[in-house]
Amino acid sequence: MRTSIRRSALAASVVAGLAVSACGGGSSDTPAAVNTAGSAPTGVTLTLWHNTADPQALLDLYQKYETASGNTIQLVDVPSATYPPTIQSKWATGERPDLLEWHGNKTDLLALNGANTMLDLSSLAFVAKEGDLAKVAGNIDGKVYAASIGFPSVSGLFYNKQVLAKAGIAAPTSYADLTADCAKLKTAGVTPIYVAGGDGWPPQILAGWNYMAESNVGAAYSDDVNAGRAKVSDRNGPLVAGLKAFDSLRTSGCFNADATTAKWTDSLKALLDGRTAFVAQNSDSISQLDTIAGGDTKKVDDAIGFVGVSATKQLANYAPTVLGTFYAPKTGDAMKERAAADFVDFITGKGYADYVQASGAPPTLSGTGGPQLQGLWQEVQAAYQAGAGLTVISQLPGFNNFGPEVDKLLAGQENPQQTADKMQTYLLQAQAAMGK
Repeated sequence: MRTSIRRSALAASVVAGLAVSACGGGSSDTPAAVNTAGSAPTGVTLTLWHNTADPQALLDLYQKYETASGNTIQLVDVPSATYPPTIQSKWATGERPDLLEWHGNKTDLLALNGANTMLDLSSLAFVAKEGDLAKVAGNIDGKVYAASIGFPSVSGLFYNKQVLAKAGIAAPTSYADLTADCAKLKTAGVTPIYVAGGDGWPPQILAGWNYMAESNVGAAYSDDVNAGRAKVSDRNGPLVAGLKAFDSLRTSGCFNADATTAKWTDSLKALLDGRTAFVAQNSDSISQLDTIAGGDTKKVDDAIGFVGVSATKQLANYAPTVLGTFYAPKTGDAMKERAAADFVDFITGKGYADYVQASGAPPTLSGTGGPQLQGLWQEVQAAYQAGAGLTVISQLPGFNNFGPEVDKLLAGQENPQQTADKMQTYLLQAQAAMGK
């Protein structure tokens, strides 16, 4: 990476009350559209809070923007393992970067009071090219606050092909299959499912996201919850059922012994090495698997498969990814805000085609041809195109707390109903803070 790109680190301190503090803060209480008038400024230094899991294709794109614009990108490294709480912590103190890499989920945007703290990018050219994705990614009340060049994060089950073949197991199609597979794998002496509770967020994928995929096709369930037609704490609802299924797998001994402390990268290494059969994760993990394999994508393709698994059917779920989703926070500095808009124009315009080819992932903007996809990416894309459901928490305010609550369930500190009851409380608190 070119040395002109400056780097610094953002401390991972977490302040109390993040669930409600995010409803305040920001440079103004009035939404602002991005300024694109006149030529873009040069010689400007833009701070970018970015995820340390960014693939090389994104890092190269930042460098190419510097070359093309004459501006400097100062990368502020935020560890992927603590990304959400670190960003929210700093945000709550009033700190703002010029550019922010952040989740496109409505839930996560609301957590930063996005309608009042981000520049409205709706007038930029990329919005039309994003199509339906722009209606979901970084969108509040029809206004687009984010540019998403990273392919949506598709969640399901990654599995080790050789482990399943040796145990005589086919890829599961439901949670009932997963339960049956667990028993067979334990008999074979293999850890059935590797859970990475040490990083906080991964357990929620198995506990809720995947299970509820079939309930949220077309955002059906999240729309019902937001409209008050359903409660996430409903004893017969899909969230409680998903949490019960997760807890049953836990108490049946289906997880690794260090599930509460293991890390995301630990789970991927175990999967690639054949020490576990399944890891519930999203497609952002593919670049990490490739890195662990020393860049040998054939090794990854030969060893790892992907399948969408929901409550009763083979169905994946998706949400806008954090890797390659960019916002321009309101800073009050007109020159930097204009330069931030220029950055968004570049990464979705002149720099986009090269990025897509380098990323090895499908494009998100129309009119750009995609690369020859790695085999594992082809499986993910097929699962996405097969009608994946929207990740249910992506549209529910207050659900930025879901990960920490699932961690308590994983540790045996809560039962499924208690977890769901807490999420209903968080949801109501967030809705009240929004004036709804």
